[in-house]
Amino acid sequence: MKENQGHLLRNFVFLLLAIFMVTRAFAQHEPKPQPVQLSSEAQNTLKTLQSLGSLKMDGWRMHPGDIAHGEAVDLNDTDWKAVAPGTNLSAEAVWFRKTVEVPKDLNGYDLTGVNINFQFHVSGNGSVTQIVYFNGRRVAMGEDLEPIPLFMNAKPGDKVVIAVKALHSMDVKRFNNAVAT
Repeated sequence: MKENQGHLLRNFVFLLLAIFMVTRAFAQHEPKPQPVQLSSEAQNTLKTLQSLGSLKMDGWRMHPGDIAHGEAVDLNDTDWKAVAPGTNLSAEAVWFRKTVEVPKDLNGYDLTGVNINFQFHVSGNGSVTQIVYFNGRRVAMGEDLEPIPLFMNAKPGDKVVIAVKALHSMDVKRFNNAVAT
C-alpha cells in the first residue's frame, strides 16, 4: 500500500513539474505587445475626434465677495477680473460669469440638435457649495454637482449667461475648470 502511495506521489510531482515546464516554455515564447505607432494623419484625426467632445469654456470672469443678484442677465460684469483654470481664490464667496453661444460648427461638425451639458469644478480643503444659474434662473445647488443640461436640441447662435456662485468655504478655493460636453 505504501509503495502504491509513493508511486502516486512521484507521478503527481512529475505531472506538476511537466505542467510548470510547459507553461514556462509558452510564457517565454509569448510575443510582447508592441506600442502602436500612429501615422501623423491618424494622430491628427484622433485629436480632431477628441476635440469634438466639448466646447471651449475659457473667458470666465470672477468677482470676489458677495454681491446682490450676481446671476442677473443684465448685470454689467465688464470690470470683473478674468480668471483661468488653476486660479487660487480666497475662502470668501466668489461669483463667476460667462456667456456661452452654440457655434455654427465644432471642427466642421454641425451642432444642430445636440444636447450639451455643463459642469463647473471648484475645489477647496473641504466642501465648496456652488449655486449655478442659467439666464438668471437657478438650475442647481450643491457640492460636486453632476453635469447640468445647458442646451437641449441646440441651435447655432443659442446663448446662455452662466453665473456660478461659490459660497464661503472653510479654506481657500481653487477654480479648476468648467466644461460643456
